[in-house]
Amino acid sequence: MKKDMHNCTAAGVPPPRPRWGAHRTPGSRPLVSPIAFCLVTVMVLGACQNPVMREVDGRVFYHARVFPLPEHGTLRLGRDRAAAGNSITVYVNPDPGYRLQDGSLKYQSEVAGNASPVPKIGAKYEVSITGYNIAVTAVFEPVSAGVYTVSVDPSIENGFISADPLYGPPGTPVRFTLIPNPGCDLAAGTLTVNGTPISEALPYAYTLGNGHITVSVRFEEQGYDGLKASAWKYLDAGEYGTAASFYEEAYKKNRADPETVMYTVFAKLGNLLLDNDVRSVLGAMNMAYIPSTLDDWICDEDWEGSPWYQTWSGVVYDTEAENKNPPQYVHTRFTTEDATLPRLNTRLSGFVGQFGDYNIAQGTNPDTRQKFSNLIFWILLSKNSSGFNGLLERINRYVFGEKFEAAAAIAASFPEDGRVRLNDRLKRRFKLDQIYGPGDTWIGKAELDYVFARLRAAKAAFEYLASYDWTIDLRPWLTSEIMPDDGLDQILHKVFNQGNTNDNHKPYWANPSTVATILPLKNKFLTVRHAPLLDKARADITAAVNLANSAMNEWYGPSGAFTDAARDRYRWAKDGLAAAKTALDQNGVFYFPKKLPKSEPGSVWPEESAADYGISLQQFFRPGAFTLTKLFTTEWGGKAPSMFKLEWYEDRNDGYKPVFTGGYRPVTGPIPDSDSETNVAGTGNEAPRGIYTFEVNTGYLKQLFPKGFSQYGERALLSDVFRAIPLWPARPAYFMGGRANLSARDLYYYYHWR
Repeated sequence: MKKDMHNCTAAGVPPPRPRWGAHRTPGSRPLVSPIAFCLVTVMVLGACQNPVMREVDGRVFYHARVFPLPEHGTLRLGRDRAAAGNSITVYVNPDPGYRLQDGSLKYQSEVAGNASPVPKIGAKYEVSITGYNIAVTAVFEPVSAGVYTVSVDPSIENGFISADPLYGPPGTPVRFTLIPNPGCDLAAGTLTVNGTPISEALPYAYTLGNGHITVSVRFEEQGYDGLKASAWKYLDAGEYGTAASFYEEAYKKNRADPETVMYTVFAKLGNLLLDNDVRSVLGAMNMAYIPSTLDDWICDEDWEGSPWYQTWSGVVYDTEAENKNPPQYVHTRFTTEDATLPRLNTRLSGFVGQFGDYNIAQGTNPDTRQKFSNLIFWILLSKNSSGFNGLLERINRYVFGEKFEAAAAIAASFPEDGRVRLNDRLKRRFKLDQIYGPGDTWIGKAELDYVFARLRAAKAAFEYLASYDWTIDLRPWLTSEIMPDDGLDQILHKVFNQGNTNDNHKPYWANPSTVATILPLKNKFLTVRHAPLLDKARADITAAVNLANSAMNEWYGPSGAFTDAARDRYRWAKDGLAAAKTALDQNGVFYFPKKLPKSEPGSVWPEESAADYGISLQQFFRPGAFTLTKLFTTEWGGKAPSMFKLEWYEDRNDGYKPVFTGGYRPVTGPIPDSDSETNVAGTGNEAPRGIYTFEVNTGYLKQLFPKGFSQYGERALLSDVFRAIPLWPARPAYFMGGRANLSARDLYYYYHWR
């Protein structure tokens, strides 16, 4: 990365990107990519011609510049180019006595124009790159009487200062964020306001008086000890991104110091979240906002729950005033404590855009875990309408690619007997005092082993999943009226265009060739795609379990750092990991419960006799263990599921309560449209609607899961084995056809269409 960061306004030339900005495209080879066992283990553990620049893997990067140059202020870009789907930070620096005119900070394509406002996310402006070179500009205007401004000295070298807010009345607190170039930090006594030194206690702050101010600083290069001291200083203050950069610079000078190794590993793992390609993968989750700094990921001060936060409209609310109507503007309050950890569901926008922008979450947070699960499901469908192969490949290439393995290699170099003091702020931040107790805590190889055990288990899960083919045409499922709490029967009604649904997907069902891309068994969905990935998945899950067991043995040993209470609370995890290791080493059966034990005193991992399930690892890691033709009874050459009609009736003498007789019969022909069916003998009742289900190869399931399905014979109904589809637990896993048995009828028709 380049050392100097020049002012963008010089001839309209954008500055070199600073160290906190983009990461170059990795030259990683595509890594390849589990399900039940692995997931259980994870839980336990610029010009008009629009020129562009190509990186090593051929992706296009687009330029950004400041043009036209604004008057009475300057703009600085965090970097001068980025790939589509990424963002660039814009830093605003007004001249004394001026402010950014509301709504005037805009960007536009250098080809087509179409100026758009640059949104403010927290204290920063972020402009998204969407596939063309852009120009950014703004208008600065004089402030009104009684309002005073904050400017940054434009002559600062080897770094920059960001201030927030940039104006206000007397008494307004201003926060300064120092952004030094790699290897540099402020020279003591040089942080000044209008030439007068101010406190250098973090966070750097100043309260406006009766006058405009200009802040300045001198940055100087640091030696190894200085880099470590600066890193710890910023870590103590919760400026995690800055601390990470200092540790990485220190590691370049000394790769043997345990403290430098430990915190550099954490920095590199954290920086994976800032990697351009990883951010593009997160974009596939349709996140409303992908944080661009470690501070935003960890500290997350822009969200509710923070001692101070900023809404999307740009108005800052005090937590005590947030419920006032209308909302009352108050000045930002600063704190030395972090906000609460981010809630993932807050960051998902939830738009299913294939047939219009219908917001399945209605712009609000899902009020139940159930709705949140459905929301994620539909977002994944909407962003990956041809299946999930591409997404899995990108996860394995970018999230668990060369940069991940580089961090793992540094972790592996940590000395066996090395001990490093755990920063108190991080300890509080992640509530680790509940595990380690009060006072100073020293951590070492056990902690690194456990971190990478969890990550390698996740890597193994994605490798396992990518061994299967996830090709499927999902567009017909993205109708505008499908709701997040719809059950399978409701979804089928709408997918098959029953009721008042949007009919944009009708052509798919009218064409036998497109029907063949939609329905599992008629396409390649869950067939074997790349069997060798199973070997990689097994190697990674084995490494993960070994690392986790090593960590547990350390923590539960005589010199382990866990408190007695923590040992009691998490012994179930230790025993579960030991059971997983034994099963892997012996290629045997791993036994586990339906739900993980609670982390509370006395919780235990169940023995074989008390476990709900047991999975054969020999079967699990065989290619195609979860192909649909193995799991379900099929017909028509394996291209259609065998369908069965449940025998039931509505008891008209008992409030039309549904009564199931326990019988069923195979469906051997087209399902009739009639709303009435035969009388149920001896009851005086009729079955006005048919209920239909599929048949599961429970004989095969008993091979894959030696414990958990022993109560069934070789075949059993889906409605008996799995009484609820996991994604919609309130809905039955069979098909109540409604009037004229439409869902079941259409399923039968499309599967048997020749």
